[in-house]
Amino acid sequence: MDKYEVFKPAFEVIQKIEEAGGEAYIVGGAVRDFLSGSPVNDIDIATSEKPERIQEIFEKVIPVGIEHGTVIVRHRSVSYEVTTYRVEEGYEDYRHPDEVTFVRDITLDLARRDFTTNAIAMSRDGRLIDPYHGHEAIKNKKIEAVGQPSERFQEDPLRMMRAVRFASQLSFQIEKKTMEALNHMSHLLQYISIERIAVEVEKIFKGSNYALGLQLLHTTGLKKHLPILEDLDIRTNIPGSPLFGWHEIIAFYVIQYPQLSSGNFMKSWKLSKDTIKKTDQLLHAYKKYVGDKMVTSWLVYQLDEELFPSFTRLSLALHSQEKNLGDELKKIKAHLPIQDKRELTFQARDLLQLFSERPKGPWISEWMDMIEHRVVTGEIENEYEKIKEWVREWNPPARN
Repeated sequence: MDKYEVFKPAFEVIQKIEEAGGEAYIVGGAVRDFLSGSPVNDIDIATSEKPERIQEIFEKVIPVGIEHGTVIVRHRSVSYEVTTYRVEEGYEDYRHPDEVTFVRDITLDLARRDFTTNAIAMSRDGRLIDPYHGHEAIKNKKIEAVGQPSERFQEDPLRMMRAVRFASQLSFQIEKKTMEALNHMSHLLQYISIERIAVEVEKIFKGSNYALGLQLLHTTGLKKHLPILEDLDIRTNIPGSPLFGWHEIIAFYVIQYPQLSSGNFMKSWKLSKDTIKKTDQLLHAYKKYVGDKMVTSWLVYQLDEELFPSFTRLSLALHSQEKNLGDELKKIKAHLPIQDKRELTFQARDLLQLFSERPKGPWISEWMDMIEHRVVTGEIENEYEKIKEWVREWNPPARN
């Protein structure tokens, strides 16, 4: 198989730009991941042509950021971010350049990038444009800033979190000068929005060498600017496996530190209600798992199937020798008598019919909950007459 197979559709985009008189290269993370042997995901393209010209060359173009020189080109049902070569000046807000100037030299464009591993361009014949020796850094497993590290971090302090993230994902060491600048400038992280930091923290915990990432957060001083985590021992109290997402991260630390709650994290990190809902489901399931010392049918019934992988990872993170629970969860799920309470053969209307003389009230939902639990756990078969018989025998109390 051609080693450049993953890039072939992108090379076709580049070829069309070249045939129209322009110049283009694959840049950034795709080149880095390809050279380091990691899976290649999103492929970005840098070009000498301005967005208006790209719109003339291709039929399907989405103008996502024309003012910054970026459009999305759709080719073979895949989206490619195509950005005009540019140089940037001034970062008053520690994120966006005050001035962007389009240029026609790829080496000038590469100079504005954060790390040498990300400042490599690849032509459609596989030739590398590598003015900052990023390929060598990849071979040596080093994370090194382009030019002066202090300048790169001053432009956007989030790059310090990205350095730690790349160390976590790639098991690379941060080069000496870059590390010195990171240690000296970690206080600048206070100027970065918590939402942007949260994205990087999530990726650090997901990295194959997340332990290295957590160690670096501690030693560099970046941890001091991470709400809640700043007060926890993340250097030695390390998960036994990677955690994929904030709901898993929060559940891990709430279990380790009972004084915490998912609400603490939601408020401090500005997380979504959906994230907290997933967190609370995981915490509830894990508490039941520990209490019962086994995975029960009721635990599986209450846990959304999409959270099975998260529950498995959380268990591994807390008990690194824990058996893999994924297959067990799926097996129990497949053999549950019902998957949803709507599948009960005996519903609230049947309960009301059975006790028609009683006024409606909380007793109805309480008893339907009991019926649901007993059917799921196998104490009652999901058959109308059998449930009816059990209800008559227990005879719910008449109260509002």
